[in-house]
Amino acid sequence: MPRLAEIGWNDFFEQAWERDFAGSGLIPARIASSLRGAFVLWTENDGDIEAPARPKLVRNPATKVCTGDWVALRLQPPVVEDVLPRRTKVARKASGSDTVEQVLGANVDVLFLVQGLDRDFNIRRLERYMTIAWDSGAQPVVVLNKADLCNDLDARMAEANEVAGGAPVIPTSAASGEGVDALLAFLTPGKTAALIGSSGVGKSKLTNRLAGGAVRDVGAVREADGRGRHTTVGRELIRTPQGWLLMDLPGIREVQPSGGSGVEQTFPDVEELIAQCRFSNCSHGSEPGCAIQEALETGALERSRYENYGKVQAELAVLEQKKDARLQGEAKRQMRKIHHDQRNRPRNR
Repeated sequence: MPRLAEIGWNDFFEQAWERDFAGSGLIPARIASSLRGAFVLWTENDGDIEAPARPKLVRNPATKVCTGDWVALRLQPPVVEDVLPRRTKVARKASGSDTVEQVLGANVDVLFLVQGLDRDFNIRRLERYMTIAWDSGAQPVVVLNKADLCNDLDARMAEANEVAGGAPVIPTSAASGEGVDALLAFLTPGKTAALIGSSGVGKSKLTNRLAGGAVRDVGAVREADGRGRHTTVGRELIRTPQGWLLMDLPGIREVQPSGGSGVEQTFPDVEELIAQCRFSNCSHGSEPGCAIQEALETGALERSRYENYGKVQAELAVLEQKKDARLQGEAKRQMRKIHHDQRNRPRNR
């Protein structure tokens, strides 16, 4: 059975436990996998335990537990009672029109952003992944997989470095093992890594390479469009022989950030230009002294990069508006319920 430190426990969680759960009769455990409401948890002295979670931890988006979370577990009967604060979280806006934040993985130390160099490479999508990565609090590492299939690796590396914001960019080949040692250099015992990227970029094969064995099924890529089927359907932590943990996240079709804190680190050049505009309320159209328009005209700022920045900001603005409307609606419904209860409360005679 692993010690807590071997599965990611550190001073951050120890302090939270002493503050909130000391003497509660509960034990700390980490969620290793979740699928349809069933959780497998790792514990220090009681082995792997399967347990449900209290409804508040499943229904409420603000407290919904996920793979990687540290939780407070009651043993008899087994049930997840509460969740500890997260040190990091990999999150995006949930797919569709919902405004809820979807946490893909919790307490990740290193986030590998994987793009394929066959047909998947897309610099604008990488910018969106970088926004999610910087927002997560984890250390981002850009992984350009299938380097053996790329005819112009230097050019792709240069493009990726331009938008990586100083994050390492590593070319790899899961097929041959090229670059795997460079990724392993970011990992030490007790650390948690996660791979995120589109379906078909080779995450499952890369997971097998990193873990040193066949822990993930590998799906074929369609010749027509270069896309792969989802070989990872659930979020699961894997314990590796080297002592670190690996989480392979399912392929993402919609890359929409759920928060704005990562935008400044992903688009620092755009933010700096905006600060140089003559007018603080510049719309970056025809106003005099617009640093954005000047950079676009001289080629100092790539138009597609600026347009992607604008799209991300617009999506976040709409998301905030929808969140405000949803919160206002919930407050109104709660107030109506209170008034209804008051009107129907039996009166003392």
